Amino acid sequence: MASVHFELPDHLPACHALIIRQAEIIEQHELRIEQLNRDVATLKRELYGSRRERFVSSVQEESPYVASTVDNSLPGQPVLASNPVPPRTRRTSQGRRQRVVDAALPRENVLHRLNEPDVPPELWNHPRARRFFRFVREEVELQRASVRVYEHYEEVLVVDDDARGTSRLLTAPAPEPFLERCYVGPAFLAYLATSRFADHIPYYREEEILARTGFSIHRATQWRWMRALAQLVFPLVELVRQRTMRAQVLGIDETPCAMLCPERGRTRSAYLYAKYGDAAHPYVCFEFASRKNEENVRRIVGDYHGYLQSDAYICYELVAASLATAIIPVACWAHGRRKFEPLVQAGPHPQATWILEQIQKLYDIEDRARHGTDSERHQLRQAESRPIVLAIETWLAERDQREFPKSPLREGVNYFRHRWPAFRRFLDDGAIPIDNNRTEAVIKGPVIGKKSWLFLGNEQAGETAASFYTLTMSCRRHCIDVQTYLLDVFRRIRTATPAELESLLPDRWIAAHPEARVTQRVQESHAAASRKRQKRAKRRLAVASG
Repeated sequence: MASVHFELPDHLPACHALIIRQAEIIEQHELRIEQLNRDVATLKRELYGSRRERFVSSVQEESPYVASTVDNSLPGQPVLASNPVPPRTRRTSQGRRQRVVDAALPRENVLHRLNEPDVPPELWNHPRARRFFRFVREEVELQRASVRVYEHYEEVLVVDDDARGTSRLLTAPAPEPFLERCYVGPAFLAYLATSRFADHIPYYREEEILARTGFSIHRATQWRWMRALAQLVFPLVELVRQRTMRAQVLGIDETPCAMLCPERGRTRSAYLYAKYGDAAHPYVCFEFASRKNEENVRRIVGDYHGYLQSDAYICYELVAASLATAIIPVACWAHGRRKFEPLVQAGPHPQATWILEQIQKLYDIEDRARHGTDSERHQLRQAESRPIVLAIETWLAERDQREFPKSPLREGVNYFRHRWPAFRRFLDDGAIPIDNNRTEAVIKGPVIGKKSWLFLGNEQAGETAASFYTLTMSCRRHCIDVQTYLLDVFRRIRTATPAELESLLPDRWIAAHPEARVTQRVQESHAAASRKRQKRAKRRLAVASG
C-alpha cells in the first residue's frame, strides 16, 4: 500500500484549523461506520434472527423525566390490577392432561368375541357362567372424505284424454340449482370457500385433494363459483362494512398482494386493506385496491367520522389532514417502539433502552386495565400513563436538540415528534387502544394465504377475496366455525329480509348458535393471555422490589 504524506502548514493557526477539520472528518466517518454496522446487524437479524418483537429490561430505575410516582391507594383512583395468575405447571409425560374425545362424535361398537374352540367344554353350559363385554379402550379413526351425489327426480302425473287425443301433465316443483352452471350443493360450496379463504388452500391444491375422493373440480370452475358466491353474499358483506364504519375507533392497515398483469406479462402489486371495528362494532372489513395511492385510501376511508388508528403511511396522514373535522388520527405505539428496538439488539444503548422501558411501563398499565371499562381505563391512564407520556415528550425534545442528523436515535425521535399529538391521543379516551396490533393480527389471514396462492388473477379475484376475508376474519374474531357459518349463510341469504340479514351478522349469529363456537381457540387464547399476564406481573413485581 502506498504511503500517504501530509504537509503541515507553517503557521500554527492553520495547523489548528487542519486538526479541527480532520477531527470532524474522523467523527463523520465513525458515525458512518456505526450506521453501516447497525444496518448489517439489522439485516442479519431480519435474515436469521427471531421475528418476535421482544424487549426485556433490567430492573427499571426512577426516570428523571417523570414528575412523580402515582399512588394507586389514593381515594378516587381506580385499581384495575388483574387477578393473580396461578403459576404455570410444566407438563411431563407423567402429568399430561386427560385425553377427552368429544361425545358428539359418531361411535361404533367393536365386539371381540371369545373363540369358541378355546372355551373349555365344562364351561359351555355351566350354571354359574355369565357372558358380558368389558370396555377396553377407545380408538379414533379417520375415514377418507366421501362425496355423495343426489339425483333429483320430479314426480310427474299424466292423465290421457282419449276422446280429445290430449294428455294432462302435472309435475312436482323441483328447486333450481344453487348457482347458475353449478352442479354442487351449498354444503360443498361452503367447504370450498372455507378451504380457500380460511384454510388458505389454493385452487389447484384443492383440485388434487378432491381427486383423492374420486371427484375433481377444475381450478377455473372453483374460481367461477367463488365469484358467483361473492356476488350472492354481497348484501351481507356490505352490511358488515357499514357497521364497521360506525365504530368510534377504526383501525386500518394494508398488505400487498401480487396480481397478474397480462399487458406486462408479469405480476404487479395490488393491496388488501383491513378495517377493524371497536368493541361496539365487532367486525372486520376488507377492501381491495389495485394500487396504493391517496385516491384509493380516500375511497376506502369514505365518509368515516371518528378516531382513525394507523401506521405512518403518508396517504393515511394526508387523508386525515384533509378531513380534519371528521377524522382524528391516532398513532400506534407498537410502530414507534420498533424504531428503537434495532438499536438495543445491536448492543448496549442507554438512550434507546430508556425509551423502551418507558413504553414498556405504558403497556404494563394497559395490561392492568385490559378488563376494565372505558371510563376506568381512562382514569387509570390519566393517573399513571400521563406522567410517563409527559416524560417521554421531555426526553424527545431534549434528544431533538442533542442528536446529530445521522444519529442512530434521530429516526425514532423524528418519528415520534412529527406525530406527537397522534401518539398522545390514547390518553383522551379509554376506548382508544394504545396500538394497532389488533388490525395487524387480522390482516395475517391474507398474509398467510398469499404465501400459498401466490397471486390474484385479476381485479375481480381481489374483490372476491375481500368479500370472503370480510366474513371469514369476522368469524375468526368471534371464534366461529367458518364452514358452519357459511353454510347457513348460503342457505338463507337468497330469501333473507333486512331483519334476517342482520341476524346473519357474525356476532348475532354466534349468539343464536353457540354450538358453532370453536372452543379450542377460545381456550388457547385465554391460556396465552394468562401466560402473558403472569410474565408481566412477575416483571412488575421485580421492578417494585428492585
